[in-house]
Amino acid sequence: MRFSNNWRVWLAFKYVFSRKRERFTGIIAIISILGVALSVGALTVVNAVITGFKEAVAEKILSLNPHITITFWNPDLALKIKTLVEKEIPKNELISLQETSSVQGLIIARSHPIGVVLKASNFSGLQRERGFKVFYVEKKLLNSQIPQGSLPIVVGKKLKDRLGLEVGDVLNFMSAEGMFTPFGFVPKIINLKIVGWFETGVYDFDLSLVFAPSEVFFAYLNPVNRSLEVKLKDPFKSQIYKERLVASLGFEAQILDWQEWNRNLFAALKMEKLGLFVVLSLMIAVSLFTIIAAMVMLVSEKKMDIAILRALGASSKDVMTLFFYSGFLFAFIGVVLGLVLGSSLCILLSKYPVVKLPSDVYPVEYMPVSLKFFDIVVIVFVSMFISLVACLYPAKKASEIMPAEVLRHG
Repeated sequence: MRFSNNWRVWLAFKYVFSRKRERFTGIIAIISILGVALSVGALTVVNAVITGFKEAVAEKILSLNPHITITFWNPDLALKIKTLVEKEIPKNELISLQETSSVQGLIIARSHPIGVVLKASNFSGLQRERGFKVFYVEKKLLNSQIPQGSLPIVVGKKLKDRLGLEVGDVLNFMSAEGMFTPFGFVPKIINLKIVGWFETGVYDFDLSLVFAPSEVFFAYLNPVNRSLEVKLKDPFKSQIYKERLVASLGFEAQILDWQEWNRNLFAALKMEKLGLFVVLSLMIAVSLFTIIAAMVMLVSEKKMDIAILRALGASSKDVMTLFFYSGFLFAFIGVVLGLVLGSSLCILLSKYPVVKLPSDVYPVEYMPVSLKFFDIVVIVFVSMFISLVACLYPAKKASEIMPAEVLRHG
């Protein structure tokens, strides 16, 4: 007897979706499909959360930090370096270029010292940055007469709340820079006047970073080190422009880009994503043992059908292909259900963020979710590959059934 090419697919559908199967076999089949679906759904959600967290961290870093920092110790080099940057980086790629500096020290308020970084910056530029949720400056206070010896500053919300500070308060700042005298090292102490506050959502920034206007900062502190901070239209080109600047400046300045500062962080996130992907893929592999069990029971249930097919002329290869298709359908249904479940949960979490994260640990307020098409393709490929491997054993066993023995003993 000659069989048409599509009979194996048709019969595989009939075996998988038939309502006349033994009750226990049907229950095992449903459990196996649900196991694969839950594993694939969990892998999809976890992968989307890790990707979203990586993107959120990158966005915070790129919006709150310069893309290239050129640090130098000779103030006379500022003009030369600025000219070189404008020459090496095309104007359409350069967003901003500003001279800045920072000093570490202690803020002392109500006899409570806290370590901070006092940084010179342009307030109008900071107000336009996307990384700041709030950047409030009391312009009347900033433009009014500053008390003699006071430096106007904008403090982070966490620092403001911890010390109970208000706009208009005057603080003491003990700088790590100072002078050596016959009696030892004497730190420089200046007065600071709060003229505003900011909030980024990043705990360390909001607690330990303080901004001051560049012109006043340089006049009051005359810092030892100065920097030129460069922001690019495409931050991922920072390495290219950094190499050009290093070649031109040599050892006159220290040049770093944002990818160097945060290499360990992004490497850790990448390894975490890979590790979780492997662990959850093993979870899919474990759940596929139930598919093997369901397939073995299906083969046992359909022994008479196999014998009749062989008697009608079907080869052992045809029988193997038939049950391989059946196992593939079980796995395919589980993977599709898992993707639907995982994707739906990701969409809900991205539209309605309900999982709140502790601000002192994470740089984002709510759990970020970002589902990428490439990640879905990888999940489908890995899941289906494991599924196909799991289907081989039951299909092979089905092809080895001897029809004569089955027909003789019934």
